[in-house]
Amino acid sequence: EMMRHGDKYPDYSTYGTASYFKPATVLVALGGVIGDSTLMQGIREYGRRWSGKHPMPTDFWDTMNQVSGRNLDWFWRSWYYETWKLDQAIAEVERANQDTLIITVENKGRAPMPVLLVARGASGDTTSLTVPVDAWLQGEKKVTVRMAVPDDFTRVEIDPTQRFPDADRSNQSWPQR
Repeated sequence: EMMRHGDKYPDYSTYGTASYFKPATVLVALGGVIGDSTLMQGIREYGRRWSGKHPMPTDFWDTMNQVSGRNLDWFWRSWYYETWKLDQAIAEVERANQDTLIITVENKGRAPMPVLLVARGASGDTTSLTVPVDAWLQGEKKVTVRMAVPDDFTRVEIDPTQRFPDADRSNQSWPQR
């Protein structure tokens, strides 16, 4: 976890990961949750509020919560205080009709995140659907959604731009590659 005193890490490699790589990865993921423009607005506001002062991590979190207009406490806990892994998977896909799929998404890890689903057609057309984080926060392990797909549908993927640090990307597409 990142919220650990620097002297308490077992070795320098672990310290480096928690102090440099993980924070950068978490900021990319935060942009995927609240949007890049809101993330940048929050970072600018944090700098304005705390320039020349001695902020704590909670000051950054409070600023981002206020700027985004969302309670992101689940995000801060998951990524700063825990070592939970994120592992979202497409568990099942059924055709409801020509232009709609019924998709079951499974949360195999403990870290909650929204699910960014994208359906692709052979022509390159796409449709998107975001499954809110709320289901995972309520303890669900699987969620089933209906999703409109292009006429020439070929595949559906979770987080195709890889914004979120998923532990196993091999289970994030259907049909599997």
